[in-house]
Amino acid sequence: MHPGYFPVLLWSLVILLSFWGYGEALRRWINRKEFENLGWGLTTAWGMALLITIGGFLMAPGQAKAANLTVVILIGAVAGVSFAAGMFFSEKKRPGTPWHIPPFYWVAGLLAILGFVSSIAWMNHIDPNDDLVCYLMLPEKILATGTLIEPFSFQRAGTFGGQALLQACVMIVGNEVNGHVPDRGFAMIILFGILLGALRGVKGQYAAAGFALLFAFWFVPVPRISTNGAMTGGCLMVAMLDALSRLRATASAGGWTRFLPSALTAAGACSIRPTFALVIAAVLGVLAMGSLVSKKAAVARWKAIKPLVMMGLLCTLLLLPFMIVLYQSNGTPVIPPFSGFVSKAYQTYDHPALFQNLSALVNFLCAPQSLGLLLVFALAAILPGAADRRLVLAGIALACAVIVIRFGALAYLDLYRYIYPIIFPVALYYLALALRRASEDSAAEPSGDSLRMSAAVVVGAVAVLAILNVQQAGAELGAQFASLEQQTGEPRTFLDPRLKNAYREVQDAVPPGEKILTMVDASYLLDYKRNPMFSVNAVGGSSPPPGLPFDKGPEALAAYLKSLGIRYILAVDFDNAVLLYTRKLWTETTRPEWFYPQIWRPRFLGVMDSIDALDREGKVTARAGNLRLIDLNR
Repeated sequence: MHPGYFPVLLWSLVILLSFWGYGEALRRWINRKEFENLGWGLTTAWGMALLITIGGFLMAPGQAKAANLTVVILIGAVAGVSFAAGMFFSEKKRPGTPWHIPPFYWVAGLLAILGFVSSIAWMNHIDPNDDLVCYLMLPEKILATGTLIEPFSFQRAGTFGGQALLQACVMIVGNEVNGHVPDRGFAMIILFGILLGALRGVKGQYAAAGFALLFAFWFVPVPRISTNGAMTGGCLMVAMLDALSRLRATASAGGWTRFLPSALTAAGACSIRPTFALVIAAVLGVLAMGSLVSKKAAVARWKAIKPLVMMGLLCTLLLLPFMIVLYQSNGTPVIPPFSGFVSKAYQTYDHPALFQNLSALVNFLCAPQSLGLLLVFALAAILPGAADRRLVLAGIALACAVIVIRFGALAYLDLYRYIYPIIFPVALYYLALALRRASEDSAAEPSGDSLRMSAAVVVGAVAVLAILNVQQAGAELGAQFASLEQQTGEPRTFLDPRLKNAYREVQDAVPPGEKILTMVDASYLLDYKRNPMFSVNAVGGSSPPPGLPFDKGPEALAAYLKSLGIRYILAVDFDNAVLLYTRKLWTETTRPEWFYPQIWRPRFLGVMDSIDALDREGKVTARAGNLRLIDLNR
């Protein structure tokens, strides 16, 4: 039963407070002058990255269970209350620029509040092929088992699990309907705080331009189709760029702890999606190359490169627990470059024909929304602001080009949703810094007309992007308002709630402790404390050697599973499944990507045929709803 809207909302606020508490504790422990004036947004981002890292170290020995994660969150929350109370009652003011927030910024603040409170039980942007089968199961499995072992999951192989860990933190109190909270809730509100911090002290026309920027941040809808991480990675990446910029702008004296903020936030972003790891690697590479080719003396070049090297090494160490768990799960510490259990056939999304990839790239770049996004990105490079911004943006552009070409066979929307969380938050962050610099320069030199132009061009660029997205933005804002009544009312579920009883009934027919291979519509309804269970999502995408025999018949499938100690298969009726496991989907699919009919279809249909053959042979020992339990020893 759903715990209700308000308990999950309250718990989500506790988690946010915990993020801030951990971030403030880290800031005070490091005790560096360049990190004194962070603001609540960056401090909270630091804390979120630190909590993800703690979760990774708990997952490696299988201890990231509900009770332990609860203790971790409450410790951070208590620290946050303590720090906040100390700051409130202290007579000593913290150093830094005063936090002057223009009154009309509260309009953007109201949109932020609406976005956060509507994220708690957001029922939109749910992909049954991904969320119901895989993504919403991963946090439930973490809470039940303390780790994330899914050797048959292609989606699991492609991530370190940071997003699932954040979802697990929410689901300690909530459940599957709260899967959007980390991305639509935490990441968006923290990014809002980071942008507010970048705009602190901005006045006059620059403050008005800052409002346009903040409004566009909330108005332009984030392209989501599932609960997988998008803006979470973007949020942590912006925090990483800020920490790295502060580090490189100061003298190199000091201990290793000064590298922690940039390494932590980089590791947190990498744990969300592999695309963010590619972007961060590209940024560090371009910055290093820029330092190497500079005309500075060799000692000065090394001082510029040292923070990049140290940050990269420390980031790798912080990701090591996630790598260990991924190796235990899918036979690889990271993919790419190591394949592990992942089939070579599934590792390509670019079309075999170069022309189709180039055509996809041109179509993507020429789409109106892409042009608007690129306009904002280009403007961030042109306007004066943060040091090294052009090298950073060049690295991001390089990584995005690789992503677009690598995934050239995907539809435009899929390409856009990969690129948007990378480009948009970084561009807005650098534009905010440009406005801040222009405001400061204007105050020092009131006649600087060229600097004042930056306010107008920023407003123009974000207005173009907002106009191009006005239809989708209006629909999403309307959906947010409408969803509040639904969320705070009678609890809802994604599927018929009676299915939960069917799942329990069929699983109860298996002795506790016996391993089960599952191909079901809603894997998050299973009890992972009772039985070790492994979900198949992209059939044959990931499987222990010698690989899932999708084309060798039922006897080969049964022998393969029994060799792994798996005696039971829990599968839906493929003619009455929700979507992913319907035979109709794989015989009549009209998706444009070439790999669906050539790679995915034969594997899905082959395993479906083998399981149906096992059913006809009388190996089914229990049925309920659209489920059936197959005993391979029967």
